[in-house]
Amino acid sequence: MPPIIDMLTGSAAPSALWALIALLLAGMAAITKGGDLFTDSSVDIARMTRIPPVIVGATIVSTATSFPEFMVSLTGTLAGATEFAVGNAIGSCLCNIGLIIGVCGIVRGYIARKQGNAKVQPSGIAASREMLQGPGMYMLASCLGVFAFSLFSSGGAVLNGQPSQFGLARWQAGLLFAGMFVYLGYSARVARLAMHAAALSDDAADEPKATATGFMKAGIVFCLATAMVVIGSRLLVTNGEAIALRMGVPRLVLGLTLFAIGTSLPEFTISLIAVLKGHEALGIGNIVGSNVLNITWVLASCALVKPLPIAMQTVAVDLPVTLLLTVLLLALPWKSERISTQTGWIMLLIYLAHLIGITVAGVL
Repeated sequence: MPPIIDMLTGSAAPSALWALIALLLAGMAAITKGGDLFTDSSVDIARMTRIPPVIVGATIVSTATSFPEFMVSLTGTLAGATEFAVGNAIGSCLCNIGLIIGVCGIVRGYIARKQGNAKVQPSGIAASREMLQGPGMYMLASCLGVFAFSLFSSGGAVLNGQPSQFGLARWQAGLLFAGMFVYLGYSARVARLAMHAAALSDDAADEPKATATGFMKAGIVFCLATAMVVIGSRLLVTNGEAIALRMGVPRLVLGLTLFAIGTSLPEFTISLIAVLKGHEALGIGNIVGSNVLNITWVLASCALVKPLPIAMQTVAVDLPVTLLLTVLLLALPWKSERISTQTGWIMLLIYLAHLIGITVAGVL
């Protein structure tokens, strides 16, 4: 292909710094808009089949918004930057809970106070016991699984040209990948039961009927959005890696910060909009499902391609912080079934402290 086509599709990086930055921003924009359209079309299809919002968020929407992480991590793995895949996936899990849930909880509480109805309506975000006991526990199990696996049997993973002390072997990845099908099977069962109950309800006749035209329209948007996400992911990896090399920033740190936040923009956009519009189950389900898929789909797929090395920083700092945020997300709203404004601040401050810590450590 001509050089300009290679650069615009992310197959090659330009030499000029301004062009690298422009294409990096273009990649982020494409991922964000593509993920948004991808999610909208998925939700349209889900509504036609009358799947409950929390299951829509935890499966269809989370699959859509996790697709950027999958493409970025898989592309990095195939290019030989295996440590980048781990940093991106774990960094996205941290960002999803610490930044997105934190900001959504804070914003929801601020709006309630601004409208003067904080005493009438509980502040924060609704988090039902069913969500915490179902998808939430799958999220906790997947985090515990990858942390336990990272402590032994690196499976021949190589880090900086040397055998890695910690890593994710192919057999471990196979177990995590199988866990994804268990999670999807559970979600499908819940969806079937809810759809059956909806069909028997008195409101079933009032529901809009699905049409072939509606499915076709949603399918076309789905395909176009997929192309945007794929190209955007390639632009992000290729140009981001070139900028990182120029700046001397380690790939792991870059994956845990810039790339994690950039590829989490679809989750942030969808979850915040859903919460602001009152579709809280959709927004929270999106985050929980995305974290499950980041580990059982994104990380597991990459480790099946090539054993993934895991740096000491990830084992000693990043994964424990991810587990801490996961436990807090399940424990703090367990009694009230709401993610309060205070919980949002706790999540956000932990995330910011971790971000500042690893950035300073990377510079030093």
